[in-house]
Amino acid sequence: MRNELREATEAAHRRLDAAAGSLPLTCDHDYAIFLKAQYSARAAMERGFSHTPPAGIQAPPAQTPHLARDIASLGRVLPVHAEAPRLDNPLEALGAAWVIAGSSLGNRTLLARRRKAGLSGADAFLSDPSMPDYFRRLLAVIEAADPSSSLEPATRGALKCFALFEGAFADHLMEQAA
Repeated sequence: MRNELREATEAAHRRLDAAAGSLPLTCDHDYAIFLKAQYSARAAMERGFSHTPPAGIQAPPAQTPHLARDIASLGRVLPVHAEAPRLDNPLEALGAAWVIAGSSLGNRTLLARRRKAGLSGADAFLSDPSMPDYFRRLLAVIEAADPSSSLEPATRGALKCFALFEGAFADHLMEQAA
């Protein structure tokens, strides 16, 4: 099911990468925008998972405490979080969890880019090992799921999650432009 999810969400993933990738993380100002968008979307998803946990696994580990600490260390104020998406069933939540957990794969790369630029600190979110560990466990659940009954709701949940993040990045980039 993992490959099918990846294919079904490829366009949304590309759009989000383009939005988040437009923020060079080589200065604290742009990094703060990145962190605030992450906080806004992840706080909403954490609330969504508290109402509907993913099928076959607990909710992803909370990342908002790490993000809040990083945002504060950069001297910024926490943003208002987005509205929690409605996850209609545990399979939708599983798809959303796949997006949330999969996004951790790039965190080490982002951390390395910041360090290469001579920036340190505010790295609790990027260096947290709990989400990559969760992702490994989640992949086993996804691989064991029956794609004929799970793919459609999981894809819906994944697309809801991607849309939430796209909106959060758009909001914070617009705020920056104003």
